[in-house]
Amino acid sequence: MIFRGSKYSVLLCLVVFLHACGPGRVARESLSLQPDWVRSRPVVPGHYIGIGWAQKTANIQFYQQSAKQNALADLASEITVSISLNSVLHAFESNLGFREDFSSTIQARTQEELEGFELAGTWEDQDNYWIYYRLSAARHSEIKERRKNDAVSRAAGLLENALTSREQGNLRQSLIHLTGSLEAIKNYFDQPLPIELRGESIQLGSRIFEELSTSISSIEITPHQREIEIKNGRVIPSSMLTFRLTSRGEPVAGFPLIATYSERPLRNSTTRSDNNGNAGMGIDRVRSTRNFETFSLRPDIANILAEATSDPVIRRMISRFSLPEGEIRINILPPVIWIDASEKMAGRESGSNLADSFRRNGVEAGYHFSNNYQDADFIVRIHAEAVFAGEAGTFKNAVLQGNIQVETADGNMLYQRELEGFRGAHFDPDHAADEAYRQAVRRLNSSFFREIDDILKGRSGAAGSF
Repeated sequence: MIFRGSKYSVLLCLVVFLHACGPGRVARESLSLQPDWVRSRPVVPGHYIGIGWAQKTANIQFYQQSAKQNALADLASEITVSISLNSVLHAFESNLGFREDFSSTIQARTQEELEGFELAGTWEDQDNYWIYYRLSAARHSEIKERRKNDAVSRAAGLLENALTSREQGNLRQSLIHLTGSLEAIKNYFDQPLPIELRGESIQLGSRIFEELSTSISSIEITPHQREIEIKNGRVIPSSMLTFRLTSRGEPVAGFPLIATYSERPLRNSTTRSDNNGNAGMGIDRVRSTRNFETFSLRPDIANILAEATSDPVIRRMISRFSLPEGEIRINILPPVIWIDASEKMAGRESGSNLADSFRRNGVEAGYHFSNNYQDADFIVRIHAEAVFAGEAGTFKNAVLQGNIQVETADGNMLYQRELEGFRGAHFDPDHAADEAYRQAVRRLNSSFFREIDDILKGRSGAAGSF
């Protein structure tokens, strides 16, 4: 009994000891050891403060770096961003509604450019890691001013180059310089940037915005013809879709342009103006189902931005400018067909089964038909004859012979189909011939006409030129 009592006493003492050293006590000791800057955010006159925290993991480098980034973000958040009325951001905010994008961008740039901060302390316990940075407001202002002056100097030089290029008639290069000038001051969009340029006191950011805006809006794209007519299925040469590009009344040479055709996307939609400011583009074949289409040309700003900057925010910013556009209305005229048909039955005329069927399909597909050969764009020749091919018991057999041909008005053959495999059988030979014709009509409706329509409208590789 004595032995058992002693054992119980030892276990009781062990439990009491473990309880005293348990997690609760560790937590209380951790709190008592925390420095003041962990317990409550310090206020240090003339300094910005940044405190970061991260939970500990097995990867020491990872959680320390995470805490550092959090501290720098905290430090950057103390640096107030205010938008001056004389800043480029105010101009864009007022004219293009870009405030949110650039406010966040400026805040992000503030964090990226932090320099001169000092480590004021670190502290850790079993599960947590803290780091404390401090930055002199005066030091920060000095560094930022130096960087801003360098950026302003670069931007002013590029603005001067832009004005010179525009005066020399090179609008494309002028826009490239203006874009570079804007990018040079992207970290200072929230600030006024007063400078002297060509003997004039200006706000640099606002002037760059004004030059971009006026340069783009000064572009005029004027079609040589505002409206043209073309037969469906025909090629439109570039001479019919030509524009003149000018700025302030002078031709603009070598400027990238992009075209849009309402019927379908163009395989190659980009071009450049020539030395006289002219630019044109052809369309390989009109395949429209409407009465008219439009062809338009506008500045290819994406091409200029690709050369000028890789910054996505600057690209998005300039892409918001309204772009001038020139447009040509293309009135679509239906092709005119003349049918030359001969349909016989054992040597005598038998009506116009195939010709009538072709005409019905053609009207539904948007073609016009003329009785005058001289008015036609295409000639459709249907030559067919049902001939008797013996008997089978009391049945009389008939087969259809002949062909369907399509050619242009000047004789260029586009399509030819032999009429083969169409047979009829009946007690009456005329009814047998009629059945052979009905089979040919069904095939004309199901496939022959579609083949011809595809060729005439340029949807088939079998099409000839016309």
